[in-house]
Amino acid sequence: MIVTIGGGSGMPIINQALVKAGLNNINSIVTTFDSGGDSGRIRTDERGSVLAFSDYWRSLLSLWNDGEQKTYWQEMLKYRDGRGRNFGNLFFQFMAEKAGDLSKVDGLFSQLTQANLCGQVIPVATKSADICFKTEGGREYCGEHNFDDQRMSLDMVKKVWLSTEVVANPEAMSAVEQTDLIIVCPGSLYGSVLTNFLPKGMRESLQKSKAKKLLITNIMSVSNETNDFDQDDYVKVINQYAKINFDTILMADLTKVDQKVLKKILNSYACEHSAPIKHNLQGKNKIVLADVASVDEVNFRLRHSEDKLAKFFAKMKYVAKKN
Repeated sequence: MIVTIGGGSGMPIINQALVKAGLNNINSIVTTFDSGGDSGRIRTDERGSVLAFSDYWRSLLSLWNDGEQKTYWQEMLKYRDGRGRNFGNLFFQFMAEKAGDLSKVDGLFSQLTQANLCGQVIPVATKSADICFKTEGGREYCGEHNFDDQRMSLDMVKKVWLSTEVVANPEAMSAVEQTDLIIVCPGSLYGSVLTNFLPKGMRESLQKSKAKKLLITNIMSVSNETNDFDQDDYVKVINQYAKINFDTILMADLTKVDQKVLKKILNSYACEHSAPIKHNLQGKNKIVLADVASVDEVNFRLRHSEDKLAKFFAKMKYVAKKN
């Protein structure tokens, strides 16, 4: 069994790479506290009483083997009308009400679509809450969307918490305790990763777990979250919320990227006060440098490559191949 933990756009890439590597029985634990965009509008309309569905359905699709039917569903679920309302969020709100529990939606979705899912998605909590954080300058914010609004600020996040104490989903805690491998995915460190450790019980389950633990850091820093970070800084922040001894820390080897193109891209990132997460070769936490980055020359961005990650995962010592 493999558990992936995260949210945002990072987790689907990791899930897709695992599936492409021939791995299955993937339990994808996702945050449910998003308050940005269409998710935020729905939660506002419902007075904050509903969970955020966007990370859930994106992760669910990422566990589906590629095929024509998957492509149709992806296009349909990403559809936005003239008012910016996302069909995927509305559809999964309906599915959650129909199933009676968000944890049961993946089974209902699989029956409806005949999707060949290589695992399941587990919401980290089944009760609603908002993400709150405090910066080094003493400012406090409530709502996940504020991370994006402040991402180019030099006033770094110092502390994060939930507006209301919620208990972790028992399925999520059980998966963490029983799995063979835990992968902490790239993404907003405070908004998408650490939020999965905040529900009551998750920290204890991670401490009980005897699984191998892999951390995949972001390629680039985020000004208000990971400015000037190396891998030790990354782990230090994580361990403020969950004590995890990582067996492997995977970082992108940017020497494998075309250096002329890389220079242009890094100059673009510098305008956002963003730079590569540093490789501290003398750090306490040892790293594995691998060719796992791809270049988006249109938007001048560095991304984790699904294909390159799949090759990395296929060579891991722990491999649960499909039957």
